Amino acid sequence: MLSSKQQAMFWALWARAEREELPIGATPKERDTARRGVMFRACGRISLKDVNPTADFDRLMYTVASLAGDYQAMAYWVNAGERRTAHMIGECARQIGEIVGEPKGWEYCQKVFVQAGLPASWMDIPDGLLFSTFEMMDTHRRRLLKRDYGWRGERAGQPLGFNPARIYIRRGLKVGYYDPLPVADPSAAPSGEAPLVGCAV
Repeated sequence: MLSSKQQAMFWALWARAEREELPIGATPKERDTARRGVMFRACGRISLKDVNPTADFDRLMYTVASLAGDYQAMAYWVNAGERRTAHMIGECARQIGEIVGEPKGWEYCQKVFVQAGLPASWMDIPDGLLFSTFEMMDTHRRRLLKRDYGWRGERAGQPLGFNPARIYIRRGLKVGYYDPLPVADPSAAPSGEAPLVGCAV
């Protein structure tokens, strides 16, 4: 389901699209029919309750931005998938740095892109290739945990799956982790350190 923040973003943009597309005297029923039609054409849904918060929402927002004549919003939503993948790449690089004990940020990601024969900027890489780069980095992260620290997976209390929020902590020759508690609405996330909820040594 969409977060409250996503719903607010949709309704604000839809209000502007309505002003562009519908006559001033349009009835509530006509407005509702128009909105459901736009939603169906954009992502095959007629209710916001059924819109998934990633690909569906991206397509819906891009379509509504185009109806509103908002080219800046169109440019933002047209590459939303790539931005999400780039975020995952950045978080994976951070985690690799935590595991090996040296900070790894976007310079490391750019080196990986160049080594793979790709442009240094994620914005110049098609989403499919960008996701392949994420998979390559995630494979490296898993390999480090299994090869260097003997991690055996979820059943052993040593999860190998990717969680972008996970934080790894080196303790001598061992690596532990903690997963911050999920927050229903990211905008409501409290400041400060997340509580320790998981640890593998």
